[in-house]
Amino acid sequence: MKISPSRSEVRRKNQGGFTLIELLVVIAIIAILAAMLLPALSKAKQRATQATCMNAERQLALAWVMYAQDNNDLLVNLNTYDIGGVYGTSWRIDLRHGLMSPTPITTTPELWNAAIEKGYRQPTPTIEGPLFRYAPNGGILHCPGDKRYLLNFAPGGGGPYAWDSFSGVVGLNGENHPASNLTKLNQVKHPTDRFIWVEGADMRGENVGSWSMNGGSAALGFSDASWIDSPAVFHVRSADFNFCDGHVENHRWLNAATITWANDTSSNKDGNPGAANSGSSIDRQWMGSRYASTGNP
Repeated sequence: MKISPSRSEVRRKNQGGFTLIELLVVIAIIAILAAMLLPALSKAKQRATQATCMNAERQLALAWVMYAQDNNDLLVNLNTYDIGGVYGTSWRIDLRHGLMSPTPITTTPELWNAAIEKGYRQPTPTIEGPLFRYAPNGGILHCPGDKRYLLNFAPGGGGPYAWDSFSGVVGLNGENHPASNLTKLNQVKHPTDRFIWVEGADMRGENVGSWSMNGGSAALGFSDASWIDSPAVFHVRSADFNFCDGHVENHRWLNAATITWANDTSSNKDGNPGAANSGSSIDRQWMGSRYASTGNP
């Protein structure tokens, strides 16, 4: 005699698992939640990267101030290949000019990074990096938003692999020491509005020398300012700057041509701004008004 299953048994069998439609609904809900969360997570990561970078630049700025206070107001040399002399030892010694001793081995990215930090810490056995005693952490040379280290690596030199993210400006005792350079801290009349280091996107393998631009004139509202060296966009559409009073701020670029040029990976990009020097001058005006020189102290 065949016995029919009870209603409770049928109910248990029908409730034994998900149907295909139910599974698809769950997957769709998960996908929607992930799409909603990913932008928030991305922004959180960007904020963390920016905070780390700003902390590094703040340490450099405070070291810059303390160095001057301990050296009769002399500004540290912001060129990377002038190892000494009347303008003082460079804030760091670069790899390209062969001035470090013993010559560092740079056959791997890790050794390249160590060599960059050596040029900041102790470029020769008898010369200590002038800022290292005030900011004793070689890791502050690198902004985590600077991804140039992911590009091609040429063992022993070249680029565009790079680890150092910051370039000191010419006008504050920098490269070639022109007559327009400031060399003493007391010559800086507007320390809250004059930046020291720029996030630089030099594509020759590291940020060499100092960072330069034509600052323009106050009489024209700095509308005549023009690029020479490239700025960077290590923070999506913006860059961090430290200032002569020690504070750090983030600036968002408003001209698309500025961003395009900053993201250019060609090795000769510095000195070739192209469209970034035409059209809107809003980014150049912001930079020019804060670019230190004897004419804009």
